[in-house]
Amino acid sequence: MTLNFVLGENRFDHHKKMMELFKADYDKDPQGQFFFLVPNHIKFESEVNVLNELGQLYASDNDHVFASHNVQTFSFSRLAWYFLRGNSNFNAETLTQTKAAMMLKNIVQENKKDLKIFSGMIDKPGFMDQMISQFNEFMNGQVQPDDIYAVLGDNDEDFFSDKIKELTMIYEKYLQQVENFNTNDFQLNALAEYLNTDLSKYHFYIEGFSNFTAAEANLVKSMILNSSNLDISLVLDRPYLNDQLAADEFFYRSASTYQQLSQFAKQFDVAIHNEFAKELRVNQDIATLEKYWLQSSGVAPIETSKIDHTAVQIWKCTDIQTEVSIIGNYIRQKMAMNKDYRYKDFLILARNLSDYESFIESFMENNEIPYFIDLQKKMANHPFKRLVDLLFAIYNHGMQEDDVISLLRTELLLPEIYQGHVAEYRRAVDLTENFVLANGITKKGWLGDDFTLQDGDKLSKEKKSDRERLQDLATINQIKHFIQTIYQALEKFMNNKTTQSATTIITKLYNFLEENNVFKTLLAWQQMATEQNDLALANQPQQIVNLFNQILDEYVSEFGDQDFKSKDFITILDSAFENADYSQIPSTLDAVSISEIGMIQPNNRKITFILGATSTNMPGTTVSNDLVTDDERDFLNRKLTDGKYLRESDKVTNNAEPFLHDITFTTGKEQLIFTYPNLTADNVQQELSSYVTRIKKHFHLEEQLKLLNPIPEENLESTETDRITERDVLSYVGSRSATLNYLIRVYRNAEDKRRAKGTKERNISNAWRYVSKHLLGDNDSKEAQFVNDSLNYRNSPHALREDTVAKLYGDELNVSISQLESFYANQYEYFLKYGLRVRPRELFEINAATTGSLYHAFLDSLVKYLKEENLNLREMNDTTIQNVVHELYQTELAKPSNRIYQSSPRMNYLSDKFEATLLQLVKNMHLQYQRNQFNPKASEVTFGPVKSTKKLIGPSWELNTKNHNRINVNGKIDRIDMMRIDDVDYLVVVDYKSSNKTFDLAGFEAGITMQMPTYFWSLQNNLNQPILEKILGVSDSDSLKVGGALYEHITNPTVKENKIIADSNIEVLKGFKMNGILLDDFKLRDKFDTTFEPVDHKKTKTKDAYQSLKPSPTIDRNGKKTLFTEDELNDILQYNQYLIEKAGENIYSGELKLNPYRKGQISALKYSDFQPIFQFDAMLDENEYHDIVDNGKKDILKAIREKLDKETEDDGE
Repeated sequence: MTLNFVLGENRFDHHKKMMELFKADYDKDPQGQFFFLVPNHIKFESEVNVLNELGQLYASDNDHVFASHNVQTFSFSRLAWYFLRGNSNFNAETLTQTKAAMMLKNIVQENKKDLKIFSGMIDKPGFMDQMISQFNEFMNGQVQPDDIYAVLGDNDEDFFSDKIKELTMIYEKYLQQVENFNTNDFQLNALAEYLNTDLSKYHFYIEGFSNFTAAEANLVKSMILNSSNLDISLVLDRPYLNDQLAADEFFYRSASTYQQLSQFAKQFDVAIHNEFAKELRVNQDIATLEKYWLQSSGVAPIETSKIDHTAVQIWKCTDIQTEVSIIGNYIRQKMAMNKDYRYKDFLILARNLSDYESFIESFMENNEIPYFIDLQKKMANHPFKRLVDLLFAIYNHGMQEDDVISLLRTELLLPEIYQGHVAEYRRAVDLTENFVLANGITKKGWLGDDFTLQDGDKLSKEKKSDRERLQDLATINQIKHFIQTIYQALEKFMNNKTTQSATTIITKLYNFLEENNVFKTLLAWQQMATEQNDLALANQPQQIVNLFNQILDEYVSEFGDQDFKSKDFITILDSAFENADYSQIPSTLDAVSISEIGMIQPNNRKITFILGATSTNMPGTTVSNDLVTDDERDFLNRKLTDGKYLRESDKVTNNAEPFLHDITFTTGKEQLIFTYPNLTADNVQQELSSYVTRIKKHFHLEEQLKLLNPIPEENLESTETDRITERDVLSYVGSRSATLNYLIRVYRNAEDKRRAKGTKERNISNAWRYVSKHLLGDNDSKEAQFVNDSLNYRNSPHALREDTVAKLYGDELNVSISQLESFYANQYEYFLKYGLRVRPRELFEINAATTGSLYHAFLDSLVKYLKEENLNLREMNDTTIQNVVHELYQTELAKPSNRIYQSSPRMNYLSDKFEATLLQLVKNMHLQYQRNQFNPKASEVTFGPVKSTKKLIGPSWELNTKNHNRINVNGKIDRIDMMRIDDVDYLVVVDYKSSNKTFDLAGFEAGITMQMPTYFWSLQNNLNQPILEKILGVSDSDSLKVGGALYEHITNPTVKENKIIADSNIEVLKGFKMNGILLDDFKLRDKFDTTFEPVDHKKTKTKDAYQSLKPSPTIDRNGKKTLFTEDELNDILQYNQYLIEKAGENIYSGELKLNPYRKGQISALKYSDFQPIFQFDAMLDENEYHDIVDNGKKDILKAIREKLDKETEDDGE
């Protein structure tokens, strides 16, 4: 019995010393059994390394092959399997996290009445996992319930008693449940007992540990007492025999372990030897670094020291992407310049690798570097787990559209016709999703008759576009039938109306998955990944299925005879998958290892990179969220007897940060490179770690800049501060693809400066020109063309060919005035919407368009109702108005197009609010008509280019184009009011708006507010047409005159309570002020509000309902933007025609402009659906707004007149 310690700081080669001790033992006892024990995390690589070293030690000069049956490399758990695999107790069922959770759930439920603290936490997410973790800590700490009760019995102050007692009561019952299961502590305790025999031919060598759990320590003690020898390597500067250890000591962990084992050995008279690793494992520079690190951490006085600045480097990178990219380049260069390097010689570490996981793999692949990410990947996000969740969600939650579409997108359930045709299936799902979102399909819709199109009866199979829509509908209905089939199958075994046992439901669930080829699909995925040499992905399906089968078996064994509860089952399933990790094996032995600080690493790397060396990451801070707090844990550890203890507290863990980083800093033999980002993703400045700053100052290291845009200093402007030299350009050379990324950035920078200065040549440094020459070759190469195309790219649309224009628009443009306003707002958006007919995805929701349609339909029905019933709105009382509004509104709601307003309680609420708004609007109209002589004569009056008995003749002109194309404007006037004054019947167009809109003359000049002039023109141009007489119901059109075109605000205004109001109706009217274009005719103005007294104009505090129409001789007409003389109106109408014709001519020219308007803080981009397509950037020379400036009514009308005169002159030439 011998206990050998191999001590020394981490810079020394502990493993070599261990191998020397092993060789001595092996030479003495070649028939003995030898076991190297390492953390499970590095077992595979350690085994490979030990075998290689054995080969070097014992292979003959002529034969490099070495074989041995008595030398093993194991983890503790694998050692237990090795010795106990034939033991019946060891082969008991393994206690999984899932099984433990099920047992705990039953225990807590059965004892709920006795629980005060934990009774309400049973269903909280993560609580069961917390409790299992805590009980595992107790078990691994060899702590039994009686131990805790004994500690509580000595607690005079009743310290923590209630909570710990309750927890211990549950723990006691939990141990009773798991006593027949194979647990980690059971394995270690069973092995310790098994090894409590004569092991004089057994030799154990432990490496990679600084401390042990109580169960592990118990096993190690058994080895000490019974084996020939136990050799253990500890990173420790000296033997700590009887030292009083403080928790903040540098070597606290290792020293505590040394004391624990050496004191135990002394009790049993076991010989103890202290061996020291004296040969350096690392080069002199890394060794010097460790010496300083120990000194600066209080182990010894700080001495002056120097290192080669290439051995320890600090890279300040622009961002985290640059960190990874530059490291990849460095590795490639090392591999190219030194044939002794292998990829496995490089180690990349980060405190939180999750910060880099979204791109680090793609960056490594881009640099053609084999890698292995040494982190466990969760199974929780696998489509199979998602599928099972969704099957229950669809049945239990009423077939929510998100659940149904998500189920389809797992691609694990495929209709028969799409087997082997995944691309077609995905298109079918896309079509189905669009239809479902646009129509708000519910469970009733999924299970009902085939889907139909609202305008399906109008479609013709003779028309190509209609045929395509009908074909798409057929595809959508195929998916619908598939969902129906799935639901019907689910209904057979999930019927909530009958109670079924868990065993019955689980059996049917498994059969359903099997019958629907889910497992076969997973197998196909596995085969596909194997064919693509993606071994990690290929291993996933089998692991997923194995876990699922295990969960089902455990669930049935625990709850099989109980009534099935889907909510509990899904909770257990989700928890199991959340806690399950994929097993991982590197696809190649020669790969760069990527891991996290704190995970044990083999000490055979040559170069270590530490990512994210910032003040927030280094040192790190541990804050646990355990059921037992740090104070409670310290209290228990102080009171527990020898050999029983819980894990260290957060305080001890955080105090161990210097020791942890000492191990990290010395993992690489030759170099240690710190990298950190200058900026976070949201441009927050980062600070270098205090640890690295300490090293930097002592060794006088300089930070090296690694830039996203690596421009040598001779090419920088004087204002640019981040500078590199031509020699630094080499840092940015990696694979062709990775290098090209930086080369393009350099060329882009030079091109931008060339354009800004107006020079002909780009100013590229000689170093980058050299790189460019060797990377791109001649200018005709594919890469060179790619670079040139990217540099010459301008974010501006290309003109359309003549034949393309003809195919898009035909011989005639049939447009609405809002479409032409869209053209002047942004010509490229017009092309997308009305040329390519791109449109955003339709959603089943209430928006401005749907409410606008409802409002317009209602108001149209109101005017028609008044006309048919020969009613006068001004003579109706409030009760009658309310009844009429309600009846007409309900009629509109009953139409299929408005079913959204009755689709849910929330929609019903909104519908009631809309009805209240319309009621208030009609009451306002009632008040308005009482104050003037207007009467509504017609609504929803359409106009267009073709003569018809139902619509007015609209604007239609031949264009000045090569093919003499024509433009036709179609539209619909919301309402026409008429008032007779003397012998003239004045007509006013009323357009309903949900916002408080005004006629913007500056916008009209720019072409974005053409609606009112167009309506005015359409009405005026039909004054002598019989169709207008018919629509208005008048016999003599000679007396008709267009008096204006006004906006009416649809709103439900609020009246402030704190105002003294003589007449509340006046205040309500203020919310409905009308604005637009009005003929400056004093007769018309005076009749707009017959209750208004001109003589009291300056005294009255009320305002008439028609904004800016006060009949006072003192009104400054030029200051009133809504009032226009007949001459001014003629100019406006002529200019409107000019805008329409110019728009048509520009459209047929094929020229496209990305030119959104901007007026003040408002621009055409603000509410555009196409910004991802535009990629508009006002910083680019080619992307400019066209600004609209309001120069005042007088100047704008003057400018309009001048443009018209110029157009006349041009036409005359």
